[in-house]
Amino acid sequence: MDGTVPTPWGTIADSIDDCEPNSSKATNVSQSDVMGPSPVLQQQITPEMVAQGYQPGMSAQQITIGNEGKGPKVPMILAAVFLAIGILAIAISGIAGSALEETLDGIETGPYTTDLLPEEALIHTDEDNAGETGWYMLIPGDPKADDDSNGIPDACDDLGQLNITDSDGDDVGERVATIDCAKDWDYYDIEDHVVVGVICSTFKDQDNGASSLNRCEIGEEIYVSNSNNVSMKVVDLDAMLIPVLGEIMGEGALMGTSFFAGCCSMCGGVIALIVGLMRLGGGKNAPQMQYQIR
Repeated sequence: MDGTVPTPWGTIADSIDDCEPNSSKATNVSQSDVMGPSPVLQQQITPEMVAQGYQPGMSAQQITIGNEGKGPKVPMILAAVFLAIGILAIAISGIAGSALEETLDGIETGPYTTDLLPEEALIHTDEDNAGETGWYMLIPGDPKADDDSNGIPDACDDLGQLNITDSDGDDVGERVATIDCAKDWDYYDIEDHVVVGVICSTFKDQDNGASSLNRCEIGEEIYVSNSNNVSMKVVDLDAMLIPVLGEIMGEGALMGTSFFAGCCSMCGGVIALIVGLMRLGGGKNAPQMQYQIR
């Protein structure tokens, strides 16, 4: 012991020296020593996360991507739409058909019917060169009366020999006329007369350009008579139909188009309905893809 007594002041001085920056006793101080440890973000764990396989302490998050197999909902909706369109189109077709029938039933043949005398000629005209519907040839009688049951109205049996000639007296019946009392002609409003046949029906066949029934020349004169001198009449079909031809064609086109569209739509609806029923209750889950994000 050297006899020196340490004083409290010396101890304090030594402590101050230790805190000086340039002192050899100073130590390095990090940001963590000053600021303390970084806060830890806590993730709230929900029952849904646990149900999906989450466990406390997991360092990765698992994401599952996938959906269940297609159900019957979309096909059923399509089926309903197609069936509704089909029913509407069929209804329109029916309305158009009724309108067409009313138009045809409303045609009057009387204003276009004239007596056919043996000495008076029928002159074929075709201004547009597209063909004509020609003339109906009528004789008095009941088209349903057939006492001998031979399939021909009795009035035609009483007609005798029918002669159809040109201006030179040559027989042109086979070329310019179609005579058939048993044919199911459209009678329109004709009553108490039998349709014997049609003369100069020359509408062109659009496929091959040939005449559909008869071959009459423009301006040709045609004379008609019969051996029993039965009175005859003719109905000018062209003059009768031309005023309502546009209406008839429009209604007929609408009826046909609507009916075709309705049938197609209903077929599509039935197919969609079958697909929906096949998926009903039997859909399998689609494969699921899982990803882990670390």
